[in-house]
Amino acid sequence: MIEVHDDPGRSPLRWLATLLLVVALPLAIGFFLAGRVVPRPQVGILRLSYDINSLSTYEVTEQLKLARENPAIKAVVLILNSPGGSAAYSEELFLDVLNTRHKLPVVASVDLLAASGAYYMAAAADEIYAKPTSGVGSVGVIASLPGDVFIEEDLLTTGPYKAFGGTRDGTVRQIERAKFAFLDAVRVGRGERLAIEPATLSRGELYSGVQALDYGLIDGLAAGDEAIRRAAELAGLRDYETVELYPLAFDTDFIPLPLARYRPQPIDEAKLWAAPTDLAPGVYYRHVAPAPGQP
Repeated sequence: MIEVHDDPGRSPLRWLATLLLVVALPLAIGFFLAGRVVPRPQVGILRLSYDINSLSTYEVTEQLKLARENPAIKAVVLILNSPGGSAAYSEELFLDVLNTRHKLPVVASVDLLAASGAYYMAAAADEIYAKPTSGVGSVGVIASLPGDVFIEEDLLTTGPYKAFGGTRDGTVRQIERAKFAFLDAVRVGRGERLAIEPATLSRGELYSGVQALDYGLIDGLAAGDEAIRRAAELAGLRDYETVELYPLAFDTDFIPLPLARYRPQPIDEAKLWAAPTDLAPGVYYRHVAPAPGQP
């Protein structure tokens, strides 16, 4: 009698196990490591909330710097909830967004409010979107006039206005120059899309998203998610992920994993619309909502 023994090397189960070890396992490890060695393209989310001042400007410019220098970030979306603020800092944000726009797409998304200096900043983006009832615009300037000139016997100055900063009419002319700088920034940023006369725009009105679209101040009515998709489209991305820029710029312990996502604080609408108090002397691109009972 002839006995037949199966060759262990030719066993189907053994062959399948060898295939898994030699082919499937390396492929699985490769796919697992690919996202870490070569990260997926990212759309960075940057949030400006409340007033534009020295602190908020520093935070925004650091996040924009990170976006420009991080090769994984291919586009930036600005989520705006701000009444504006300091003229000088608003101009700095405009220039920094413009600088970023030259390197990667930037899309602005107005959540509740992008007024005055916040809209100044948004005007530097490639495109601007808002909700139908978002507050947009308020293109204008506010400033305090210097007090009455007087002589102080115990104070020696080398010029009659050294202690006062200038005359009242001189301050008015400075405010006018700041207003025209704002108008020029909007004109350059919006280009041929702008459909409102400078004289009308300079009235400082706050428009709804629907009105802003009619005037060419924004490019469409859309929520934040749609603005993100548009930014990805401008960057030529199909497979991408979104990432919050704030913790990447300031929290060195932050790990951008799905279970450790950064969650920004919800907007306090009362704080957002609150009138400024104790403003330092200076020029401001800021919207001031009328007090209750006032027109």
